[in-house]
Amino acid sequence: MTLFGLALFAVLTLLLWWALQNQLEAGEPIVAHAHEEHAEPAVPKAVDDLTKIEGIGPKISELLKNDDISSFADLAAAEEPRLQKILDDAGSRYQMHEPDTWPEQAQLAANGKWDELEKLQEELQGGRED
Repeated sequence: MTLFGLALFAVLTLLLWWALQNQLEAGEPIVAHAHEEHAEPAVPKAVDDLTKIEGIGPKISELLKNDDISSFADLAAAEEPRLQKILDDAGSRYQMHEPDTWPEQAQLAANGKWDELEKLQEELQGGRED
């Protein structure tokens, strides 16, 4: 270490000591600041292709997503009156749709029961029970 480096170290040490003394005399607690925990980035919400549900096309899928129903699990948990309200609020063009089977279909899709979903959909006509 050079003489300059040693002198710089001594000056910095004295400044630190002086700052700590002033803080103690002022009655302020000395707090060591640990690294703050950073929140994990939010996991993007699952987005499923809701058009796989019989009776839901691209436009209705978009209506549902605008109402925070973007996954099969979301749709499975949705009550039929809520789904009907989404359709009714979208206008007469959508009021004719009957969403009563959508949650059941979505539950099968959310559980990966694709064969059962296909069998159910074969019995449906435009998302409606025959």
